[in-house]
Parts: sequence; C-alpha cells; structure tokens
Amino acid sequence: MSNEVLVTVDDRGIATLTLNRPDALNAFNADQIAGFNAAMAQVTADPAVRVIVIAGSGPVFCSGADVRYLKWAGGLSYEENKVDARKYAAMGESVYAASQPVVARVQGGAYGGGVAVAAACDIVISESSAKFAITEARYGFTPSLMVPYLLGRIGQRECRRWCLSGETMPAADAFRIGLADIVVDDSLDDKVAAVVDSLLMNAPVALAESKASVGENGYPPIDAAMIERTLDAFVAGRGSEQASEGADAFIAKRPPRWAMEADA
Repeated sequence: MSNEVLVTVDDRGIATLTLNRPDALNAFNADQIAGFNAAMAQVTADPAVRVIVIAGSGPVFCSGADVRYLKWAGGLSYEENKVDARKYAAMGESVYAASQPVVARVQGGAYGGGVAVAAACDIVISESSAKFAITEARYGFTPSLMVPYLLGRIGQRECRRWCLSGETMPAADAFRIGLADIVVDDSLDDKVAAVVDSLLMNAPVALAESKASVGENGYPPIDAAMIERTLDAFVAGRGSEQASEGADAFIAKRPPRWAMEADA
C-alpha cells in the first residue's frame, strides 16, 4: 500500500483513508491515485468495515490533481492517456459505488479533483473556514469526471455556475448549494465522530440497500455510458494545447495565455 494514502480500521469497523502528501497539499499524482484505489478496494471488500472516512493530512483536504502529473499524462498517446484517466476516474467511482457510507472530512479546502472525491461521498463535513473551487477550466482542463457527482449534489444550474467560473466559494456557499452537507465552526473531528456514531446505529445491509436505491433512482443515472462520455471529454481536454499551456503557466506561476489576452 502506498504511504501516500494511509489506511486504518478500528475495532468498530471505521476505516479512515488519509491522503498523505501534505507538502503538496495532497495533490493527486499517479502513485497517490494508485494508492487510493488500492485502499478503497481493500476497505470496501472488508466485511468488518461499516463506515469509511476520507481525510487529508496537513492544512488542506485536497488541492486536486498535481499539475505536473496532468501535464505528463497529457503528453501520452490518446490510448495511454485514457488508460491513465480511467484510474483517475476510478477514485470517484469507488467512493460513489461503495456499499458502506462514505464521509468526507474537509479542512482547509477542496479544489479540482478534491471536489470530485468529496462530491462522490455520501456526507461531506467541512470546516466553516474551508474553501471549494472547481478550477479545471482556469488551466485549460475539463472537470467532466466530477460532473456526474456534481449534478446529483448541486444540480445543473449550480454545476454550470461553478464549473464555468472557476471561482472559489466559501464553505457557507458550498453548504447552500449542497456540495457540503454539514459545516462546523468548532471541532471538525467531533462532528465527524458524531455523524459516524449515528451511522453505526443503522443496520449495514439496510444502509447498503438505501445507497443502492438512491443511486438507481437518482437523476441523471451514473451508468457506464455516462462514465465513458466523461472519460472521453477528460482525455481530450487533458491532451489539448490549452491544457499544456495552462500547466506550463501554473508551473511558471504566470497567467495562461488566454488570461493575458483577455487583459490586453
């Protein structure tokens, strides 16, 4: 198991997956993606696990995908890019499809792919000081992989608003639109523990069946065809010239070309 994702399971069946690249604000790279997918496979298959908590070490829950990783993947052939993208997409898919309830513990902020993971969770608990942003378009990428989960959480109107603007929203706005379910001013860990305690009062099979029923009857349904469409869009975006320029600009700490042209 990668040390970039830490896994613990306690005596009550609470599995905690902790993103562990604090120096990079838990930005996803290929190793962490592989570690996350392996960790989810492990805990979702464990009959002793009743609740899953996803957390991040350090000051920020997750700052999204590492731009250097995105630039590398964008330089692959289309086929190789899609193979890699499928692994990236599997993070949200595994969270959404887990039979156990999945709780996101968000401190500091969730950006880009961090929003995708949070949106796929069943319950998102956030510090009131945390920030959320869907930043892909700012750097020439597409947020297509998270759109299925965002539509179910915040609807098309708010999804358009935040995916197109790339603006940063405070936790209060995330709560207002449904991206965050609970926002706390005081102890985040105490609230997470209280929610987990409440979940443990319910029968595991009933929880799994409830999740399945919600997923099967939700709109739009997240099916294989939708996943393939989002993958194709993500791969095309990641391999584009604009994504390459956006990544270069981010690494060089300068505005991307289209932002400079807009200011001219």
